[in-house]
Amino acid sequence: MSSIKLLVIEPDARARLAMVSMLKKSSEISVVGIASDAMQARMQVKIRQPDVLLIATDQHSERVDEFLAELMQATPLPVLMLSDKVLPGSDGERLVMRAGGAIMKKPADGISAQDQEFYHKLAQQLQRITLNFKPAKKAAITATVKAVVKTASSRSVQNKNRRHNPLLNTLVAIGASTGGTNALRSVVAEFPADFSAVVIVQHIPKAFADSFIDKLNKASPMHVVSASDGAAIHHGYIYVGAGDEHFRIEKQGSGLVCRVGGQEKVSGHCPSVNALFDSVALHVGSKAVGALMTGMGDDGATGLKKMRDKRARTLAQDKESSVVWGMPGVAVKLGAAEEQVSLKELGKKLVQLVK
Repeated sequence: MSSIKLLVIEPDARARLAMVSMLKKSSEISVVGIASDAMQARMQVKIRQPDVLLIATDQHSERVDEFLAELMQATPLPVLMLSDKVLPGSDGERLVMRAGGAIMKKPADGISAQDQEFYHKLAQQLQRITLNFKPAKKAAITATVKAVVKTASSRSVQNKNRRHNPLLNTLVAIGASTGGTNALRSVVAEFPADFSAVVIVQHIPKAFADSFIDKLNKASPMHVVSASDGAAIHHGYIYVGAGDEHFRIEKQGSGLVCRVGGQEKVSGHCPSVNALFDSVALHVGSKAVGALMTGMGDDGATGLKKMRDKRARTLAQDKESSVVWGMPGVAVKLGAAEEQVSLKELGKKLVQLVK
């Protein structure tokens, strides 16, 4: 029998690491993905196609309830929830129980890699619900799904202004091409978890985009996600446009959203850094910080110039630390970059400019 493919969803980094290290010791379980919140979990379910989900989070998390409602309607999966109580205390937990999942109580002293008894119980429970899972009939979960959707809709109306006020002070926009996949990891590693929102375009084939984003996510304290059309832009998140569609940002109400679409080449590329930078210059102006990194050609140079003309702060990676000093070199020649910075200092400089 092949091992069970597991996706672990846990907001606490230490607990997440402990559970993954424990569960990887089991020959019957294969951890195929990890996520820190519902937004990451949505992407991971699509990419990793797990057999079962392990969710350890606040039992009253409304975002988790929404995520579970979407999951049970679209792609029913067995779910094991770790909670402070063994009885369902939220719409999401009731939905899990009705759909054939289970709730397991968290250890009183917290989750650690040394708690072997908890690990064995956890592995056994995951195997049990996976092997015995039979998707419930739609009628059995419809009432709970409707309750979750109604709650989410009400909250959406009440908090509309708060939900669309993600910018705080600054938006950081970065473009890269040749050499950028490795260079970007060192840059995003410098960003604190509560840093202002970051948008990135990296020239990379679609087939490698998901693994690239996953590596960035592991390298950064921030949440790194693939840009999706219509997604609200929030601080603490990095949105990446990579693959075969353009990524732009657009103003909506008092906040910003991602716009993804269109495959016509701009500056010889799709996605194009110029397309992203142009939209940042238009919608954010002086509240933006831009950086153009290593890459062949000139994509991003005129866009960075437009940002600087709107009084945004702008940087270019220096020649010595660039794999190819094409894109940043053209930006320097155009007067688009107010300063050249080495790769080693680029992440720290962006944090400094935002502050």
